[in-house]
Amino acid sequence: MAKRKSFEDILNSKFRWPAQGDKPFIMAEDPFDNANIADDGFTRLVLMTDGYKSAADLMVAATADNAPMRHVLVFPIIFNYRQFLELSLKYQIATFGPTVGVEPNWKSHDLAKLWSEFVEILERYGTPDPDEADPVVGEIILEFAKIDPGSYSYRYPVDREGNPVPVAYADLHLPTLANVMQGVAGYFMGCDGYLSDLQNAVA
Repeated sequence: MAKRKSFEDILNSKFRWPAQGDKPFIMAEDPFDNANIADDGFTRLVLMTDGYKSAADLMVAATADNAPMRHVLVFPIIFNYRQFLELSLKYQIATFGPTVGVEPNWKSHDLAKLWSEFVEILERYGTPDPDEADPVVGEIILEFAKIDPGSYSYRYPVDREGNPVPVAYADLHLPTLANVMQGVAGYFMGCDGYLSDLQNAVA
């Protein structure tokens, strides 16, 4: 059995320990070394939507040749993809809904409800669906809604009463998940462009 490290061993190793003067939020002298946090709400919404999906994609890629990390990163991967779906729907509803009498919904985390409101927007605009992509995406979103109804299941191991949060699947193939989400991202991108044209025509 490996000898347990002493506190002194830990301090003298490469293990990072808090140091005097540590500040988490600083700006580098060179502006090009900084990440810009947009102060415009709409810009932030777009960047957050892309950011959560990009982060999940990067994590999936990081697990390709690292099996142990799959078991660690699966939780933030599922959460990030779910957050991407929620923000995508809220973006579509807020951007295109008011034109056809559907108000933005910033309060609900219920993906099923948000999807229903988005479908209502599509119906009011009279959008065709020749590839029958709407029901495919709907099933994907409703699956996320089922396994994580309140954006809670993959952030905490227990509920507010301390009871274990049940998980829907014991095993998951992450590259397939990422590939499916890429298709959903393409769908929302297409909806964004098409609904924008219809909205301009109505205006």
